[in-house]
Amino acid sequence: MTNFQVAHRDKQEPTAALLVRVIVCFALFAGGLALIGVGTAAGPSEDLGGALAFTGGILLVGLSFGLPMLGAHER
Repeated sequence: MTNFQVAHRDKQEPTAALLVRVIVCFALFAGGLALIGVGTAAGPSEDLGGALAFTGGILLVGLSFGLPMLGAHER
């Protein structure tokens, strides 16, 4: 079992900043899913465009989950 814990903040961030962070992460997630769909629909091709779109989508989805974890640490 891991001892992962989110960093304690003495002061809560403003609500607007939290809302912007949620919207940005959701947009990254939705954009990543769209790129995965575009990459999958492209099918096998010689120019690697579909593979790059699919890989970019995977990276965007991972980034959307990783950005909220920037302030976290393990004790």
